Order: sequence, then C-alpha cells, then structure tokens
Amino acid sequence: MTKQQHKRSHHTVPRSHLTRFARAQRAGRGHPQLTRVELPGTKRDPVSVTSATVVTDFYLTHTAGGDPSDAFEDQLSEVEAAGAAAVRHLVDDKAPLTQEDREWIAAWAALQHLRTPGQRELLALTAELTGEITGRAIGEELQQFPGPGPHTYARHLSRKDRERHRAPHLQSMIDSFHAGVDTLVSRTWTVVFFERRTLITSDSPVTLLPIPGADVRTPLSLTSNSGILVPLDRRAALLMDEGAGRDRVIAGTTQVSRRLNQEIVNGARRCVFHHPDDDPLAGLVLPEPQEQRVMFERVF
Repeated sequence: MTKQQHKRSHHTVPRSHLTRFARAQRAGRGHPQLTRVELPGTKRDPVSVTSATVVTDFYLTHTAGGDPSDAFEDQLSEVEAAGAAAVRHLVDDKAPLTQEDREWIAAWAALQHLRTPGQRELLALTAELTGEITGRAIGEELQQFPGPGPHTYARHLSRKDRERHRAPHLQSMIDSFHAGVDTLVSRTWTVVFFERRTLITSDSPVTLLPIPGADVRTPLSLTSNSGILVPLDRRAALLMDEGAGRDRVIAGTTQVSRRLNQEIVNGARRCVFHHPDDDPLAGLVLPEPQEQRVMFERVF
C-alpha cells in the first residue's frame, strides 16, 4: 500500500463494541452516537462511534520494502468480527454459550486488554526505567529512590516516545495473546443480564479487578487479579473468575449495576462512554484520569 492508501484512523476499542452502548440515529442516518465523559467527569460530549477511541496510525506496520501496511490492523479486525458474532449469539439471541463462542469472546477480551494505549504506555515506561537504572546513569537514577522501596516511577511520554514503542507493543501483543486466551477460557464465567439498569464502557473496557488485601506491589495482569469484568452490552456484563464452578447466567440488580459501573470507571484510562439516554454515572465516584506508573524495589 502507498502512504495515501493505508488506513490512518485506528480504533483502540472496536466500533462493534462501542455500538452496543450507542443510540442509533433516526431513519438510519449517520452513525450511532455515544456520550463520552472525560474523567473526572468535568466534560461530557456527544461522539460518534466512528471517532471515539481513534488514534492515528496506532497499529501501523511496514512491509519489508518500508511501505506502510494495514496487515496488523486487518488481523485485529478478524478477531473483532468473530468476537462480535459470538457476543450477538450470547446477548441478542440468548443462546447457550458454545465452546467456539467462548473461545472467540476470550480472544477478543485478551486482545482488547493488550491493545490499548495504556498498555503501550506501561510497556514504554518499563523499558525506559530499565534503561535508566541499568545504563550509564544508574547511580544518579537510584539516588532519586532512597531505601529499598517500593518506589513508583512515572514520566510524561511524548507522542514521539509512544511511537518509538509501537513495534515492541505490537510484538508484545503477539507474544502474550495465546496465553491470555488460555487464561480466560479456563476461568468460570458469569453473564449478568439487566432489564432496567444499564452499563457503561470505557477506553479500557477489560477491567482487572483488584485483589483484596494484596500487597501494593502486586501488579494486576490477566493472570493476577480477583476477577475480570467485561461489559458486553449496555444490558449485559461478563465476569471471569478463578474459582471452581460452572458457568452461569444471572439477573442483575440495581446494586450490581452500580458496583459494576464503578469498577469500569475505576479501570478507565481517560474516559467512559454510555448511551445518551442513560444516566448510569449517578452516585458513582469518578476518579482522575489514570496515569501509568511502574512500581519497583531496589535490590542493591
């Protein structure tokens, strides 16, 4: 592809997911609309699903000849389409969860967790910290963190910083994808359906629930959490737990919807989205935008 031909606008959350929280335009005109709420809730705007969570060239790769390529984005789209079909079977058709649909939803959720700007920033910060404390400035850098720790490393990343870590981020997605799918497939799934209450989603819709009582130094990951929450639709959520048991489908209550929405807000990076006719944020605590940080301890 030439530079003029390749797609520039990349969704970090698929349109198919966002559309499930959006209002269809009347008479089929225009694209479905969302309400976007920027944390901590001071700005609320209507936004189309076509422009929400769009980052220019976020998944851009290059051919051996150096030309820009949509190959990675196209592979993401294949998983998105299969995952969206599985969600339709489960949510719209209320069909029993087949093994094939389970695997595709797990694939979509694992990929969604790995593909976000937040994950790229975390990878970039980890690489930067490692380079700083093992390079020529090791003594100077460690002086900023007296004592064994734990210490928190945070730094504003420029657009150039993030672009520099594009290729390592895409490679890390490939390296971690299959293990992530296996982890999610093996968990116990609970699907929660709501009749009257509604759910939100966010720019990081796969929420890792914190481990109660865990040491502050314990990082959350697909394999280290007390559960994983994925809003599938404004009236359906998926919980994946490590505990033994059978998959189940339950009816959601007002209390459950409020708890799930609070967890989704807590896991958001910059903003949350909801249906324009809903008011699901009432009574919730909206935090400041999430800044990625790396926690570490000194061993010398």
